[in-house]
Amino acid sequence: MRTYAQYCPIVRAVEVLGERWTLLIVREMLTGARRFNELARGLPGLSRALLTRRLRQLQDAGLVVRAADCGYELTTAG
Repeated sequence: MRTYAQYCPIVRAVEVLGERWTLLIVREMLTGARRFNELARGLPGLSRALLTRRLRQLQDAGLVVRAADCGYELTTAG
């Protein structure tokens, strides 16, 4: 993952959310999509492999957690 190598909250947000499709995944989650298939249906041009990768990146950044019911949820930070 490429970074800007600067300590700034705005730069950090761009590094996490600036990847292609990431903001659209967050949008889908804000509108109520929680399960992987719901997210995939809401973003028809996004491959399942890339959706998996982006969800992992969002989890690593602390913006998304895997819910007990096999869905995903935005954290307070998300």
